[in-house]
Amino acid sequence: MDSTLQRRHANLTREAFDKLFESLDPNRQVAAEKYERIRQRLANFFEYRGCSSPDDYADITINCAAKKLYEGSRIYSSDPLSFFIGIARNILLEYWEQAPKHAVSLDHLPDAEHPHINAIETLQRDEDRQRSEAELECLEECLEQTGSEDRELIVSYYTGEKGQKIRNRKRLAVEFNVAPAALRLRAFRLRAKLERCVKSCCEAPALKQNHSFTN
Repeated sequence: MDSTLQRRHANLTREAFDKLFESLDPNRQVAAEKYERIRQRLANFFEYRGCSSPDDYADITINCAAKKLYEGSRIYSSDPLSFFIGIARNILLEYWEQAPKHAVSLDHLPDAEHPHINAIETLQRDEDRQRSEAELECLEECLEQTGSEDRELIVSYYTGEKGQKIRNRKRLAVEFNVAPAALRLRAFRLRAKLERCVKSCCEAPALKQNHSFTN
């Protein structure tokens, strides 16, 4: 993890943290739940983009957001995640700017450790990364177009690994007062809509803003 970024955003006062919670929701318990969901989404954001220590970068983003809110910034969107994602994008840029500085120079590697560069493989990796980035951008846009209830359901339904995912789905069934089978059907339909929205968005990037989740 980049120490410069960590030092720049490490210190967080109690007042700034309290301001963060107040901005998320007047109810402390509800604010805490929103905080955890946002932190997980931020960790996913950095993990999907190949960052080392995605949880640490999620914390850096939250610290930076808390400072901005304490200094007078406001969350204008009905979905506070967009405020944090905007900051996360700037953190990501700093991450990529610093990454080359921490790379080992080829001149200092022994001959046996010099990588063999395949131009075709390099181009393919770049194309795959660009395609994945575009798909993630579209997914975020499509998620923002969903209602808050559907967004919470679909994100929580697929969050976690094994036991955690099972517990999440049991909790969702209770919260939405539906049988597990009905929950699976609803999640399946929401996922299908998201996939269509993302596919449409990726096929016409110049018109992304016009694509609706309900298409």
